[in-house]
Amino acid sequence: MPQTDLRVVKTLRQIDQALLNSLSEMPFDKITVDQICQTAMINRSTFYKYYKSKSDLMDQYVNKILEKFRKQINVTFINASPDNIHNLIYQKNFEKALRFIHQHKKEYTILWSSPAEYGIFSKMVQVIHDNILENLISNRGETSQKLYADLYARLFASDMMTLVRWWFRYEDSITIKEVQQIMMNNMKQGMFRTFREHMENE
Repeated sequence: MPQTDLRVVKTLRQIDQALLNSLSEMPFDKITVDQICQTAMINRSTFYKYYKSKSDLMDQYVNKILEKFRKQINVTFINASPDNIHNLIYQKNFEKALRFIHQHKKEYTILWSSPAEYGIFSKMVQVIHDNILENLISNRGETSQKLYADLYARLFASDMMTLVRWWFRYEDSITIKEVQQIMMNNMKQGMFRTFREHMENE
C-alpha cells in the first residue's frame, strides 16, 4: 500500500509540474488536457482519475500552493516594536519568510501571470493579511482595535508582497539582506523616511 501511495504522489507531482511548465509557455486557455498528459507522461484516464478538468486541476493546484504558503509564512515579527524590530529574532523570522518565497520564485512568478480570475498574487497578499490579522487581534477584544488591525494588516501585507515582486524584478542588483533591511526600516520609521534616507545615501 505505501508503494501505491508513493506512486500516486509522484503522479500528482508530475501533473502539477506539467501544468506549471505549460503555464510558462502559453496562456491557460490554450492549454489542453492532452498536452498536460503528454508532458506528465501519463494517459488521459490517469488524469481524469484525479481531476474533472484542467480547471479543476488549476483550482486544486492553486489551493495547494496557497495552503503551503500560509503554513510557511510566519508573521511573528509583526509583534515587534520600533525599538526592537532590528533584534535578531525578528530579523531571522522575516528572513526565513523571504527565503521560502525566493525558493519558489519560478513557480510564483509563473502563477502571478496566470489567468486574472485566479488572482494568485492578490490571494497571497490576502494570506499574509489573514495571518497578520489573526496574530494582531488574538489579544484585542475591542471592535475599534480590530478595525485598525485590519487596516494595518492590509497595508503591511500589500507592502511586503509588492517589495518581494520588486525584488524578484531587480534581484541581480538587490540582495535579500537589502530587502530585509528595507522592510525592517519601514516598520521602524515609516515608508517615507526609509525612502528618503535610502535615496540620500546612494
